[in-house]
Amino acid sequence: MRTIQGQYARRRRWLALVAVLGAAALIAGSAGSAVADEQTDSLFIDSPYELPLPVADSESGNAIQRTFEVRLQHYNADNIVTGGHLTVDASGLADVAEVAWPDTCTPDSTAPLTAVCDFGAIPVGWSYRSVAEIRLRAKADAVVGASGTLRLSATADSSFGQLNSDMTEVPVTIGDGPDLSLNQVPYLDGVAPRTDIAQPVRLSNFGNQPVDRTLLTFFVSHGLALKNRYGNCQYDDADPVTNPTMAAVVCVIDQPVVPGTTYDLSDAAAVRTTRAALYERFDYAVQPYSDEAYQQALRFGEFVPGSGADLALEPMAAPLKATALAPDLGEEDNYRVTQINVANTADLIALGDEVSGKPGDTVTATVGVKNNGPAWVASLGAGAQVAPVEVQLPEGTTAVAKPDTCHIPWTGDDDGTAEPVDTGHYVCQTPIYLWEKGRNTFTFTLRIDSVDPANAPGSVTLPDNGLEGPRISDFDPQLHNNTAPFTLAADTG
Repeated sequence: MRTIQGQYARRRRWLALVAVLGAAALIAGSAGSAVADEQTDSLFIDSPYELPLPVADSESGNAIQRTFEVRLQHYNADNIVTGGHLTVDASGLADVAEVAWPDTCTPDSTAPLTAVCDFGAIPVGWSYRSVAEIRLRAKADAVVGASGTLRLSATADSSFGQLNSDMTEVPVTIGDGPDLSLNQVPYLDGVAPRTDIAQPVRLSNFGNQPVDRTLLTFFVSHGLALKNRYGNCQYDDADPVTNPTMAAVVCVIDQPVVPGTTYDLSDAAAVRTTRAALYERFDYAVQPYSDEAYQQALRFGEFVPGSGADLALEPMAAPLKATALAPDLGEEDNYRVTQINVANTADLIALGDEVSGKPGDTVTATVGVKNNGPAWVASLGAGAQVAPVEVQLPEGTTAVAKPDTCHIPWTGDDDGTAEPVDTGHYVCQTPIYLWEKGRNTFTFTLRIDSVDPANAPGSVTLPDNGLEGPRISDFDPQLHNNTAPFTLAADTG
């Protein structure tokens, strides 16, 4: 079973992870930028690794029906996908499950467990579009452990020509147990700073067994503040030095989560965007409680108890349909991530320096980048540097010592087979976040080889490439200060 410890490990990993995932690529402005001029594209199917179905009741033969949602995505913003067809082959489920097709799907007259489903335009981006919802339920005589395979493929018409997906296979297995599930909260864009957001998080049990106690966790990025603090929750209030990007909350819910019921967690997930908010991330997860999982969760932070009333589960009148990216028997819908993009700015400023001396002298210089705010900047989805620094040394100087995070860029072949050439040009790596009013600096030790007033000065530049993370121009209104001089002057003393 996946544990909260595993969720915390993921929390740590995404601080350095560069991922191109539908739910994990969350920073606005990056989609399609690296392929804008290429006539290539791909069609991707989003589906669970496996899909367990609750076993039918032994007396009545009735089984809980799940809705298997199929979603599609393509990545090139220059390509217009106008529509296409999804082929669903459920013939491998003949002994396992019953299938009900939506109106957009036409079953094959000779093979009723195979259907072709029509879909319309697929917009570009890291969010997938739902193209079919197929209802599945365990057959009355299917036993726990019985399994089959669902096969999916898609083709689409586009301005680049026909796109074809790879064949996707989804194992379907009959299981017996609870099915805790969290819905996916929509991403938000253009939210103002200091705005209250009641996120519609819902907890459901789509299985055939109850859960007596649950462990609920939230991970909240730096620019968000939780509105409520509950007595049955522990809050990681570590300072930014030890917890640089997010805070964690671990709640123990001493209340049964019963099958066929959906609970409203919008108050627990309510946040307020702060003055520093820009590209924010909110993670939320649930699992059945165990002492081991709870203790593991509390090992990864400095937690303090909340002082308010206990968080209680409020049943909703209409339960959510069991749309699957897998139940607890597979756990893929127990962990969700959403993005809150805030209409805010961060003024990044290149920091240059001036050195002086005589030929043969050794001097130090410190250059870098400063964030003048008001927002912090973080690439919490792509895990990319938010402000890499390009340094051109002043003519007449040679670096004899430099930070490990600064390197000479490769020249020639893109495959890295060419040797780097030292032209006094360095690229310095920065973290995936930069605090409001914070800075990243790099100290070079330079040998002065010659001092000529006619020599051109060096420079410190913040490139606006945004190939993996956000472009600086997306949030920085003062691009004129993204370059600063790096100069050498003669020592007249």
